[in-house]
This record gives sequence, structure tokens and C-alpha cells, in this order.
Amino acid sequence: MAVKNVRASMELIALGDYLPPSMAEGKSFLVQRFARIPVGQFHVVGYSVAGEETVVQVPELNVCFDIGRSPHFALTSDIVCISHAHMDHIAGLAYYLSQRHFQGMKPGTIIVPRELERPIDNLLRCWREVERQGTPYKLIGLSPNQHYEVRKDFIIRALATHHRVTSLGYSLINVREKLKPEYQGIPGPELAEMRKKGVEIQYRLEVPLVTYLGDTTIGPVFDHPDVQNSQVLLTELTFYDEDHRQRAKVGRHLHLEHFLEILPKLNNQEIVIIHISRRTGIGRAKYLLRKRIGEAKMKNIHFLMDFENAADAGDVENVGPPLADSAE
Repeated sequence: MAVKNVRASMELIALGDYLPPSMAEGKSFLVQRFARIPVGQFHVVGYSVAGEETVVQVPELNVCFDIGRSPHFALTSDIVCISHAHMDHIAGLAYYLSQRHFQGMKPGTIIVPRELERPIDNLLRCWREVERQGTPYKLIGLSPNQHYEVRKDFIIRALATHHRVTSLGYSLINVREKLKPEYQGIPGPELAEMRKKGVEIQYRLEVPLVTYLGDTTIGPVFDHPDVQNSQVLLTELTFYDEDHRQRAKVGRHLHLEHFLEILPKLNNQEIVIIHISRRTGIGRAKYLLRKRIGEAKMKNIHFLMDFENAADAGDVENVGPPLADSAE
């Protein structure tokens, strides 16, 4: 096969299309590509194809949503939020923890649905025994509307989603303490004295920065303030064609018709669509959505697997941790 054709075949695989047999002949390997999309003050890095793999990182916030097969760049996130236990979302979890330990990094923090805390802990303990290595980790089980405090000014809230198995979405929230309006203009020493006397002079303001929904169908989660008002919303939109509505129903995934119903409720600055089925493909998915909502409304909607700002896996993986001295 000519070099030009080899490159073309790898590009087609990367864009989520199947190769015809004639082009697949002679292909010795493929380069998986990971998107890196700028969205406001953040970047979204990752890969998401329905049924194959989903791993989505927001590096500025040190968080990875789901872990897929644990690509190297995901190791740089100290926190992994697992939406549900389907293999395409969780397969690389033990590898992520083991590699961080091998690289001399601090133990990863894993946030999971409360119902999955025990079975996932059992699974990770089994891997300790199999690997003969005491891989450390911190496992946090959350129920809907509970939160994990990363710092005083940063929390991760769990949201109930609507998949066919136990599932959660997650909102990354900046917490601010603001002076109540009635106390503005009062000199600092007086405010300090009021605080000593127990007067509540501040109120809590929560600003949802990034919200991730994992796998879900339409439901009350899309009425949650964190979802509607998050600066960046990462949502699945798996199916688009009319004859795929039954597939969406059975699998408890979003269909284009659901998204059209949801979209008027959303106030997000940026929306990133993930988890598209290979049955549709990126080009057709963009076409069908644009046809229904118009070009103007497409300006703040991104498809993670569009690859306009993508890099080959090797390029993205350069942001991973340096190899340990003993690495092979």
C-alpha cells in the first residue's frame, strides 16, 4: 500500500468511520487520536465513541471524567469521576492507579456512585493481589446531590442521571464567599467585629464551571441548576436518525429529538457533545443537528470527536507524567 493510502486509512479510523476491506489490507497499526478543544477558560481533552471508550479530561481542574482504557494523559489528573460501570467507561481504572504508583505520583482519588463503591473496591483489591503490589487509592462513594470537597473553594457534586444501570453525572463547582449587600461599604474593622459577635456577614455563592453527564437519557437531570447554568456542559448525544429512536430508548441514551427538547432550557456558554454512535458518524451528526437548530445556535456547540483541534495520540500523550527512572 502506498504511504498516502496508509495515512488516509489511519485518518478514516480516527474519524470514526469503518475502512473497506481494500483499504484495511496492509495496515499494520493505527494511531488513535484524542481531541483537545478550548472551551472558555478550560480545555476538554479526550476520546468518546459509544460502546468503545469514553475518557474526558479537564486538565485545568485536575479532573478526568471516566477513564476509558486509561490513555497516558489521564494519569496527570489526580481525580477521576466514574459515571457508571460499563466497561468502555471504567476498563482502565486499575491501570490508572497502578501506573500512578509506578511513576511515583500520589494515589489517585476515585469518585463513584455509592452503590458501586463496594464492588469497585473489591475489584481493585483483587488487582492488588493479582499484581502483588499494594497500589494505593482513595475511593469516594457519592449519592445524588452529595458533594466531595476538593478544596474550600472547589467541590464536586454528584447528579442523578438516567442510564440503564446505576449512574451519576458530576458538576465541578467554584465556591465563593461574598459579602452580603446590606454590609457593603462598612469598614473592615467593623465587619471583623461583627463576625466576632457571630453575625453572618457573608453568603455562599456556587458557580458551576464544568458539568459532565456521562450516559443518560432525557429526564430531571436536565432541570438541575448545575446542568442548565454550568459554564461548560459535557453531554452525550448518541443517536440522531429517526430509525434509531428505539435503540436510544432501549439503551437509555439521548436521541436528537430529546436534545431539541432540552436545548431551550440550557444557558451554558459552551456545550460539548460526546458519545456519538458509529452508526451515525460525526459528519452526519453535525449535519442533522445543524439542520434542526440552525447555524447560529451551533456556534457554542462542539463535537468532541470532530478533531478540528485534535492531535495524534502521541502528541497529546506528551502532556503525561515523565517516565520513572525504572520505567521500561
